[in-house]
Amino acid sequence: MALPAMLCTIFPTNRLHPELLMPARLAMLCIAISVCAFAQQSAQQSGSTPTALSGCMLGLNGVFSLTTANGVRYVLKGDHDTLFSYNGKQVEVKGTMKVTKKTSSKPATFHVTEVKKLADFCQ
Repeated sequence: MALPAMLCTIFPTNRLHPELLMPARLAMLCIAISVCAFAQQSAQQSGSTPTALSGCMLGLNGVFSLTTANGVRYVLKGDHDTLFSYNGKQVEVKGTMKVTKKTSSKPATFHVTEVKKLADFCQ
């Protein structure tokens, strides 16, 4: 149902004065635009865009991390058994980044959906 048709259903013109109908339509349009903008922003912040990273995967006490060639470290989340089988190897991981405030003491979190071995040992 188109927005003008919906507004006419909600606000029949035979009951309201025409000067009251325009602000109502404007308000509904503003609400619709706000909802669309919020949905787009939420999708971007959730890190829903798949990404690929490569580097050395290391696991210690059940916590897995990936260090890239330029020294950036990521905490990896995913299937423990799968991640464990690539411990100590040069890998490429695919997945999504969890958007958080990254600090030097707390690396970014990467949710792994796929792992590919590049080399048997880290270089």
